[in-house]
Amino acid sequence: MGLNLITALEIFTNPSDLEITVGQEKEGAKFAIGIFRGPGHNFKPMLTSQPFAENQENAIKFIAKILQTVHEVLISRGLNPTDQEIDQSKVLNQDLIARILEELRVCGKASTYKMLTPPS
Repeated sequence: MGLNLITALEIFTNPSDLEITVGQEKEGAKFAIGIFRGPGHNFKPMLTSQPFAENQENAIKFIAKILQTVHEVLISRGLNPTDQEIDQSKVLNQDLIARILEELRVCGKASTYKMLTPPS
């Protein structure tokens, strides 16, 4: 499981089209994670793992680390050399990361395309 810069950029710039999951293996007790694009991209896998975490909370902490790293790296001066203001509503932001983690704790799945889509 590795995260390259292109995948990190895709996660960062598509905050309203993500599905993030934590699942437990059928035979065993370990948990795996998955980060996918949403239905607009046929749930394309961007980052998946084999079962590795001893419990759901450890898997969620791992996702938190990934999302925080994506946010920190892509908002940095290295990728924003002119230090321009970034519209936080159009990128993975701290509030959305917190909502994702809470949803994972409650449901084991977070669908940002449902969180950020206005009701019809």
